[in-house]
Formats: sequence, structure tokens, C-alpha cells
Amino acid sequence: MNDITILLVLLFGLTLGVIISTYQMIRTKKQRPFPFILNIVLVVSGYMLLIGSLTFGYGWGALWWAVVGLAMNVFGLIVHLFVISYHLLKKRRVRS
Repeated sequence: MNDITILLVLLFGLTLGVIISTYQMIRTKKQRPFPFILNIVLVVSGYMLLIGSLTFGYGWGALWWAVVGLAMNVFGLIVHLFVISYHLLKKRRVRS
């Protein structure tokens, strides 16, 4: 695999993560907890920072901002998974 294919797969995965997390935030009708809003902000801002630095930037400065954006995005997705799994476990405990 060449570098372009790896970059496209990475961007596709990040785009899918942003779409899924935003859809889940829109879908919830009750009051959203603070970590849920925080991870959506991290995911979307990290994604925008990554795409913006790859598109409009050049040199080492753009690479630094791309790394920061990628780290924010991945951290937001990890927090999102933990929040969703916590709420599913909490719902399961209430039923039993």
C-alpha cells in the first residue's frame, strides 16, 4: 500500500467517527451529560484541525497541527466509546 491509500483510509475512518458521534448526539433527546458534549467538541474540532492543516498548511508547522488534531480526534473517540459503554452498562443494571 502506498502513502495515499493509507491517508485515505485514515481520513475515511475519522470521517466515519465524526459522523457517528454527531448522529448519536443529535439522536439523544434527554439531557446530555458533560462528557458526551466534551467528546463531541474534541472529535469535531480535532477533525477540523487535522483536515485544515493537511489542506491549507505546509511545512513542519502544518504537520504539528495535524498531529494535534489527530490526537484530539482519537482522544474524543475513545472518550465517546467509554461514555456510550458506561450508559449501556448503567441501563443494563437498572433493568436487572
